[in-house]
Amino acid sequence: MKGRKGFTGVYQGPKRLIGDMLRRIKCRVYLARQLARGRLNRGYCTICDCAVWFNETGPWLRDQYLCVRCGSIPRHRALIKVLNDHFPGWRELRIHESSPGGASSDKIRRECKHYVASQYFPGVPRGQLKDGQRSENLEALTFPDESFDVVITQDVFEHVLRPAKAFAEIARTLKPDCAHVYTVPYYRGKKTVIRAEPNENEGITHLMKPEYHVNPIDAAGSLVVTEWGDELCDFVFQSSRMTTTIFNFYDPRYGLKGEFLDVLISRKALVADLVAEPGGHRVGADT
Repeated sequence: MKGRKGFTGVYQGPKRLIGDMLRRIKCRVYLARQLARGRLNRGYCTICDCAVWFNETGPWLRDQYLCVRCGSIPRHRALIKVLNDHFPGWRELRIHESSPGGASSDKIRRECKHYVASQYFPGVPRGQLKDGQRSENLEALTFPDESFDVVITQDVFEHVLRPAKAFAEIARTLKPDCAHVYTVPYYRGKKTVIRAEPNENEGITHLMKPEYHVNPIDAAGSLVVTEWGDELCDFVFQSSRMTTTIFNFYDPRYGLKGEFLDVLISRKALVADLVAEPGGHRVGADT
């Protein structure tokens, strides 16, 4: 629209313009203070694909070490790094992501030609849409066998009530020699803890005090069912015959600092015993 003579566009008015200018000044002052405190660091963001500033906004770096440009957190950047390093043609692959969220999901959705996203909507029949999003249950997917080259989950499997079924379903929907790429809080050096389990009445039995994580589509949050420890990779193998490689990251050059920065690749093999992914440590049923 025409705001005034000789200017075409949206005229915001002086108050709006001054407000925007003050916000930018305030942001720059804040970042300057963060830099002086040693909490602002230069590096390369795998999501932005360029040099950026990383800002430590709090002590829990896994969720509070943000890219100033895209707002990503370390596990988002770690997952994209694994895709770039081990699946360099991922933009041309058929990818299914369950429960997407955050800057990494946004990047994959934008850049992958054959991307399929789904959410778990308990009241919506599997395979149908709700608000433009496909309803799926990882424990009983509606996709045909060998549909995808990569399946992605980000901090999902600590919330799955029947994880053996979910790993088996992911393996079923993967093509041979293709992979599940995922993040999950992994308690290295500790035993797996089951916090809740399904009961005979289609309900949940709490074995410990209920704990919930933030869920972007459910204000009630997501119940933590499992705290995965050293048994995780054997559990995946026994459930799905997939062999798993774990990548743990600490690399300030890529803004990879913080807790639980593990990305796992569970590969559907043509044979059970595969060599580890380059740079990682393969764990299967025999270790």
